[in-house]
Amino acid sequence: MSIVRDGLALRPLAEPLRLAAIELADLARLGDQLQRAIGRLTETRGVPDVEFLVEAQAADLLSQRLEGMAAFLRALADAAPEEVMTDVYAAVMELTLAEQARRLTGPHTPAPADSDAGGELQLFEA
Repeated sequence: MSIVRDGLALRPLAEPLRLAAIELADLARLGDQLQRAIGRLTETRGVPDVEFLVEAQAADLLSQRLEGMAAFLRALADAAPEEVMTDVYAAVMELTLAEQARRLTGPHTPAPADSDAGGELQLFEA
C-alpha cells in the first residue's frame, strides 16, 4: 500500500524494512558463494598460511553478520506500527545501484517527476 501525499510516496515502515532484510539475506548468500570460491582457490594452491586462513574467515563472518542484520530488520518490520509511514524514495536516493534501489522501493513506488534514475551496474573486466 502506497500513499502519495505532498509529492511523497509514503509506505508503511514495515515494507522497506522487510525489503532491506531480503536484500541483506541475498548479500549473505553471496558471501557464502564467496566462501566456496575461496575454498576452491585454496585447493589448487596447497596448504594456505595462517594469515590467509584468518583473512578468508572474514567471508564467513561477513555472511553471518549480514544474516544477523537481516533477522534484526525482519524483527523491526514485525514490530513496526502499521500507521507509521516513510518516504522510501527519499531513502534510496543515496544508493548507487539502480537495481538495488528498485528492489528496496518495492512494487509500484512512483518516482518524483524531477528525479533521474539511480546509478548503473558496473562490471569489472578480467
